Amino acid sequence: MKPTIWVGKNGYTDDLLAEIRRQLETRKVIKIKWLQSSDMKTEEVQDLASSVSAEVIAARGRMVVLGAKNRGKVLEAGPARRTPPKNLSARDKIKSSFMGRK
Repeated sequence: MKPTIWVGKNGYTDDLLAEIRRQLETRKVIKIKWLQSSDMKTEEVQDLASSVSAEVIAARGRMVVLGAKNRGKVLEAGPARRTPPKNLSARDKIKSSFMGRK
């Protein structure tokens, strides 16, 4: 997954917050990158996530992955996925989850 939002030396502005909210509505998960010229603090990331009603899924270096919260919407239960046997390799597990067979 490539970053879709870049935060520059101005930090996050109202326009940037609006864009993050828009992308979370359509994608549910987005990646944000802080450029080298900008300051990034852990408190700033948590503040950003709370201001756009999202949760921090992962943070590493200057990259953060945000996921949209449920926001009170009822999710429909889809068909149950079959879990592949544990003795398969990671590649075979991914392949079987998409193909629906061993």
